[in-house]
Amino acid sequence: ENEEEMQNAGMELDADIIKVGHHGSAGSTSVDFLDAVTPKIAVISVGANNDYSHPADSIIEKLNDIKTYRTDIDGTIIVYSGGIHSLEVSSIKPDFSD
Repeated sequence: ENEEEMQNAGMELDADIIKVGHHGSAGSTSVDFLDAVTPKIAVISVGANNDYSHPADSIIEKLNDIKTYRTDIDGTIIVYSGGIHSLEVSSIKPDFSD
């Protein structure tokens, strides 16, 4: 709904990185919105083995051509911006071996 409102308002949506809405639920991020934003990187904040099966397979399919980071797999996601067209992404995966 908010994505559609932004598109209908004629907002400039082009961005290098997007945080996928609502933990990657099936209705969270539309193909039209992704086409408007044209992100190079997507971040999904989602808990491991959650009861809702987030992120949805349909969202993962929509993000197929976009480098995607997930907190359940990659841990803490850190994005550094050095200015226009300069992004560096790193992740810190927790060590639960203790």
